Amino acid sequence: MKEYALVLEGGGAKGAYQIGAVKALYERGYKFNVIIGTSIGAINAAFLCQGDIQVIENLWKTLSFSDIVDIENEFVQSVMDKKINLSIVNEIRRKINKTLKDRGIDTSLMRDIFKKYIDEDKIRNSGIRFGLVTFCLSNMKPQKVFIEDIPKGELIDYLLASSNLPVFKRAKIEDKSFLDGGAFDNCPVEMLYEAGYKDIIALRLFTKNRIRNYSTLIKNKDLHLKMFVPSVELPYILNFETNNLNRLLEYGYFDTVKQLDGLDGFYYTFNNISDENIQKYIKNLNPQISLELVKMLNIKFRAGQNIVDIAIKKAIPKMNKYVSQRKSVVLKRQFINIVEYVAKNENIEFNKIYNLDEFIKLLKDKIKNKDVKNDADKAIYYFIKNI
Repeated sequence: MKEYALVLEGGGAKGAYQIGAVKALYERGYKFNVIIGTSIGAINAAFLCQGDIQVIENLWKTLSFSDIVDIENEFVQSVMDKKINLSIVNEIRRKINKTLKDRGIDTSLMRDIFKKYIDEDKIRNSGIRFGLVTFCLSNMKPQKVFIEDIPKGELIDYLLASSNLPVFKRAKIEDKSFLDGGAFDNCPVEMLYEAGYKDIIALRLFTKNRIRNYSTLIKNKDLHLKMFVPSVELPYILNFETNNLNRLLEYGYFDTVKQLDGLDGFYYTFNNISDENIQKYIKNLNPQISLELVKMLNIKFRAGQNIVDIAIKKAIPKMNKYVSQRKSVVLKRQFINIVEYVAKNENIEFNKIYNLDEFIKLLKDKIKNKDVKNDADKAIYYFIKNI
């Protein structure tokens, strides 16, 4: 297999997804002669260039917010869970005052992690070219640098500069202040193309953010760009809760396997689902079940109308609109969205590849005696129970 250039998008805690994705690529024989990134993408890239995917995977598995900045995990979790009381309010006030006094959140803990695990000599001698993007506030110019452009002994400084979120204390290199590279180019495909690389794989962390100058880049017929985009929007960039990071590692792996092998699903992964598979279940919507479903969803109809047709053309799209932001007129996508919604509610494992029939049976067994209170959920659960 030919070698590719790999670019890793920035995205804070979402970066755990990338390591799972890279594992899937490695397993299928993908090789990279250059790996670059922005922010967390640059940090992941450094570990990958020095050949330490297992080290960075283990770091992601055990990482928590307090490992990165001087804020207790319990405090962060309470805020994320919206469990705000007077003590939390006072703590927030104290943290804000300290941050303002220090001109940003201190990043010395991040530096300590890099000192412990990043081997600059190993990266320079690995045979895989490393690069990153940061933004210099002192002259208001982006810096797109490869490893040979970084003075020896300063790699960690550049990694901190590339990942310097606005809430952090400003990173400094030679008395110049730097900001997270995402301020200029969060997924630097353009940097690779300008450097002469034409076969590029981009591992995205956002479903909607645009690549810098993308419309211009794709007009170049010599550019062969493969993009792997998360099938669902990943959690918040500062969600460094350990369980979330472990889920992202696994999801990144299975989501990339799904895209590489052309499998189906969004949050879950299914062996190829044909239209015939879907129709087999839709045919279970007899007039009695269809009528009940339509009534539960308050869909108006006239006497003499085909109630099954109304269930398919109006009830299913209405349920899909309720469960998913992914608008679609395709029955297969609507069906998968509805099924996955219930599966997530019922905590069905996502880290395996399912056969649709097996999955529906598992789901039906899980909810057969379940009573739900929400009106929309009642209709959705009724639909799953009766297909």
